[in-house]
Amino acid sequence: MLQHSGNERFPDGAASMKVDVVTRACRLRSFWTLLLATSLIVCVSGCGDQAGPAGPAGPAGLAGPVGPAGPAGATGPTGPAGAPGSTGPAGAPGTTPANLTALSNALGTKGYSSENMNSSVTCMLGDVVLSVNSYGIAGAFIPADGRLLMISTNIALFNLVGTRFGGDGVNTFAVPDLRPFAPQGLQYSICVSGIYPTTN
Repeated sequence: MLQHSGNERFPDGAASMKVDVVTRACRLRSFWTLLLATSLIVCVSGCGDQAGPAGPAGPAGLAGPVGPAGPAGATGPTGPAGAPGSTGPAGAPGTTPANLTALSNALGTKGYSSENMNSSVTCMLGDVVLSVNSYGIAGAFIPADGRLLMISTNIALFNLVGTRFGGDGVNTFAVPDLRPFAPQGLQYSICVSGIYPTTN
């Protein structure tokens, strides 16, 4: 093998070959340097994208404030009725005051006994009298027993009484029935033929 020192001179062709070899060596070194740099960059950027293992869970945070209440839901269907309860005990019997008992016992229970008396006294139409006399045959009074009278023959009395005690107001009207309020042995009578009362 031939060895040459660095100071030896070569022919032009040999010198050109040496330059070419050096140039190619420089280019090759640049290529490998660039390739190594590129590999480092790719490794740094690519390897950094890989996720590492998950760390331990941190402590729970404080509870947040309670949110506002939601709207009320729809009313549910009515439930079935419960079983009826037991009947309660009977109350104590009531008592009637003595004065009312006495008054009740004093009232008539069979109506008027007869209508066989005539009244010739002049009276005011609609006046009611209480008497032991049982008026009803003829005259100014008739028993106040709720009977119906014809309007056509008692126009003046109908104008005073109207239908407050009964009747249809077209053909008939009624006088008051006071029999339940008459003391025993007495009769209420109403004036049906008399003087028409005047107004102030």
